[in-house]
Amino acid sequence: MSSELEHQDLVLVEATPEQARITNRNSYISWGYPLLTIDEYIEREEILANNEFTSENFKVWILVSKKCNLSNDTEPTIFSQCETYKLKALITLSFGQIQEVICYYITSLFTPPQYRHKGYATKLMELLNNKLRFECKAKFSYLYSEVGSDFYSRLGWRIFPHKEIRFKVDDRFSTSLKHSELIVAINQSNIETIINKDCEFIKKDLKKLNKKSMVILPTKPAFDWLFQKTKLYSKFYADTNDPRQFGAMISNKKNESINENEELFERFIIWNHDFRDNQLFIIRFRSDSPYTTRLLIQQAMQEASKFQFKQIILESGFEII
Repeated sequence: MSSELEHQDLVLVEATPEQARITNRNSYISWGYPLLTIDEYIEREEILANNEFTSENFKVWILVSKKCNLSNDTEPTIFSQCETYKLKALITLSFGQIQEVICYYITSLFTPPQYRHKGYATKLMELLNNKLRFECKAKFSYLYSEVGSDFYSRLGWRIFPHKEIRFKVDDRFSTSLKHSELIVAINQSNIETIINKDCEFIKKDLKKLNKKSMVILPTKPAFDWLFQKTKLYSKFYADTNDPRQFGAMISNKKNESINENEELFERFIIWNHDFRDNQLFIIRFRSDSPYTTRLLIQQAMQEASKFQFKQIILESGFEII
């Protein structure tokens, strides 16, 4: 079933919970094995699909035949599958003017081995693009590719270089720098305030750009989803206590309240623990000087050392592009 005529018999639909479970079974060997049992993998995926953020913003999409869809087949043949997350974003309209819009992050594109090289993934992405643009009213969608750029560029996605900086973790960073007493830990008690202030800075930064730009807005529910994922990974992969600190910021004086000085909001780092690959990801970073940068990176190094991680990765996530 691979001809263009036969592809016209295919439809892209949102998976039911039962069908989403089938997609997890499909992808287990590629993305769960051997570190997790299939039951652990399905448990992890179902927990992550049912929290505040994902309950409203997460969808599993499956490519099936129209006949199976019309017959309400609970276990249809799934030729290809993917997932999407709805996110808030900003785009520039003209110099100094910005608009808040909806965008979608596309991930977990998977075709079962027996259906590969038959055009099903291409068909899924074509149908998904139309759904996101016209039914979901998305201004744009984006993804990260592990298979190169040719496949997605042929389907209309523009290619942007992926930027990252990697730091090796070693014992030199266990010694505190001068002014380390000014560090304020970021945790559940203050992270929402920091995220909201960060969004204000992002809007100001975007208004200064005299070019077409877009940026993904960080939100508290999205961060909570990441941290919940971290806790699950600490359970499944590392058998260790889940992290309590999600970053650090620098105050001007010891024991200063975060509400007393707004400048400290421009000097912070937020990270996420990856217990599967033993590394720490920096997901938000603001600094106003080289020394501040060094001090914040040192905090990340100390956090990585605490869990015996081997490296820290600073990626271009949530970046203006």
